[in-house]
Amino acid sequence: MTLYPLILTICCSILYVFAYTDPSEVNPQLVKRFEYKYSFKGPHLSFKDGTVPFWTFGGSAIASDEQVRVTPSIRSQKGWIWSKNPLVADNWLLDVKLRVTGRGRVGADGMAIWFTEKAGVEGTVFGSNDQWNGLGIFLDSFDNDALSVSLQNNPIIAVMINDGTKVYDHHNDGSSQIQGSCIRDFRNKPLPVRLRIEYVNQALSIYINNGISQDDNAFEFCTRVDRIQLPKSGYLGVTAATGGLADDHDVLEFLTNTYSDRQSLAENNAASDEQAKKYQEEYEKYEQELKQQQADYQKSHPDATTRVNEQQIYESEYDREFRVILEGQDQIRLSLTGLDHKMAELLGRIERLSTAGSGQQQIAGQAQGGAGIASGVPSDVARIQDINRVISANTDMTRTIQSFSQVLTDLQQKVNYLQSKVGNQQQASGTGHQAVGSNTDPAILNELRDTIRQIKSETNTLLNKPNTQVKCPTVAGISDSSCLGPYTFFSMIALQIVAIIGYLTFKNRREQLSRKYL
Repeated sequence: MTLYPLILTICCSILYVFAYTDPSEVNPQLVKRFEYKYSFKGPHLSFKDGTVPFWTFGGSAIASDEQVRVTPSIRSQKGWIWSKNPLVADNWLLDVKLRVTGRGRVGADGMAIWFTEKAGVEGTVFGSNDQWNGLGIFLDSFDNDALSVSLQNNPIIAVMINDGTKVYDHHNDGSSQIQGSCIRDFRNKPLPVRLRIEYVNQALSIYINNGISQDDNAFEFCTRVDRIQLPKSGYLGVTAATGGLADDHDVLEFLTNTYSDRQSLAENNAASDEQAKKYQEEYEKYEQELKQQQADYQKSHPDATTRVNEQQIYESEYDREFRVILEGQDQIRLSLTGLDHKMAELLGRIERLSTAGSGQQQIAGQAQGGAGIASGVPSDVARIQDINRVISANTDMTRTIQSFSQVLTDLQQKVNYLQSKVGNQQQASGTGHQAVGSNTDPAILNELRDTIRQIKSETNTLLNKPNTQVKCPTVAGISDSSCLGPYTFFSMIALQIVAIIGYLTFKNRREQLSRKYL
């Protein structure tokens, strides 16, 4: 009983010692850099046309917004996805998030993560070609050597390095060819499984997050291979294959980081700065030569060249902003002008409707005999002949009064003329310039006499005109019907005047408001 806590403590200490730590944190001389051209992750993993940027895929692989399904759970399928460009780095780190799921208790065949000198093609080694030059990390789901080996060792994560001459022993799961491995069950986990593959200083280390813990940093040590030589540049890829059994092999993330020595990076930056300075000097020299050639050409061909005023061709930032402001104000002015026209049209329609309504109310009031008639009597009971007779009588009376007023105006003018002439004569006789007496022109007196006689005749004609009394229209059901009274008439006139003044005030105010915004 006392050995169990000791063994548990030793195991926990070993796991803690071999827990993952970023090399840039251990060695401050290493600078970590994310390589986006050799990475992909969701969301928006693929474009609308189904392609993955900087990557190419084929076989049974399907790319979506969240993941790349290398192979579906269909028998005898092979799929692959490879980077388009090779990765050139001495030290690098791969962070791969994947999911392997299937309906059976045992799956097949598995998937592989590659770093090879050339991009692979479809083949027999977990969907890729055999005899590769580089690194292959296999996630083998099916135990092919279960009959020959008493101990079952699958699912397994194995590392195999090939120089291009070895042929993978698929029947024995490469048990005699792999350089390192760890037995981990990566199928049907509640969370995606994550692998961190680190290659630093010619040493390869693999850490795994088993997909049970929600802690993203809960990595366990899997295996380590020292003193290995990988190509200076290589293509990254993921392949998968299914056989008699089938699983879904999905890749959710593939993140690539490189490590560079700080001193070498500074030297490279210095070299880059020197090269940039050299390019800048060459550009300035070329620009000076170009200006000198232009000046020489202008001197030798003064008539063939015309100086270009750049201020006239290109507008300044201030002019552009001012033009934009003026265009905006002009659009506002046009909008307000259109709105004013529409308002004026609307007011005109309202005025016409109000005029028509007031005329109908006046005719209806005359037909009903004033305000004394009950409001419940309809207006169409009055006879139209009586209404027309009243209107014609009022028209004749108006014309007679107008002619009488004109005659009186002429008479007043002539009387004023005579009075002024008589006054001038009296003033002249008083000063001794003319003889005393009145020398009135007899033609003027005759004209005055004719005018007075005409007035008398017009008056007698008006007085002797037959008194044809116009009866007011009668309304059925009402015993007493009288014409429009003076009180009602003047009240209606006053209401119309008030309505007109109010309308004019409202219109004037609206015009002032519209001018205010122009």
